[in-house]
Amino acid sequence: MLTTAGVAVSVVVTAAGVLWLLGIEWHLALLLGAIVSSADAAAVFAVMRSLPLPQKVTGLVEAESGFNDAPTIILVLVFSTADLPGPALLLGNLLYQLAVAGMLDVLIGRLGAAGLRHIALPATGLYPLATVGFGIVAFAAGGAVNASGIIAAYLSGLVLGNAKLPHRAATRSFAEGAGWLAQIGLFVMLGLLFNPSELPSAFLPALTVGLVLLLAARPVSVLACLPAAVPYPLA
Repeated sequence: MLTTAGVAVSVVVTAAGVLWLLGIEWHLALLLGAIVSSADAAAVFAVMRSLPLPQKVTGLVEAESGFNDAPTIILVLVFSTADLPGPALLLGNLLYQLAVAGMLDVLIGRLGAAGLRHIALPATGLYPLATVGFGIVAFAAGGAVNASGIIAAYLSGLVLGNAKLPHRAATRSFAEGAGWLAQIGLFVMLGLLFNPSELPSAFLPALTVGLVLLLAARPVSVLACLPAAVPYPLA
């Protein structure tokens, strides 16, 4: 919940700063704030693997980075529409999607872990594919009930990843390879979307948005959520 609250605060602060400094339409400012407010999960994963941090800290940061993509995706889809819903409807829809997806992830993740422990597949290489298959099932189940398929698949993967599965080493190696392949594909796709001729006109607005995010939105979101994350108030 703190992750979702941090994303919401970051979106609002970024949109307000962009609206004030660049003078763009508030609808577009909200969309821009939603796009940039989430942490870059691929970059976080790549950086955390190279830092000598405790495994629990690395896992917590990676989990948080992946989790806050779900509310951001929901906000981006909502702000991309022509007619925005009211704040109450938007908050209710966001909480519904996250809550239902969270329940689906526990159910499918636990069922998948139990099934893989009790079903003897004919080849070792099928266990990683079966694990991925449960993630796809979770994504489809989330979409079927109008919940967040992204968070359902992500959290079910976390449940399966922390369960005692047969051939765990092979499954882990497959997941790491697939993760690296996805990161490479993501950065290649972002590079293909880059057009050098548009860089001069986009440089100052992009720099403004980046500074607002770095100097205002991130600190404000941390200060807003930190009192709830520590057992004592800020001095």
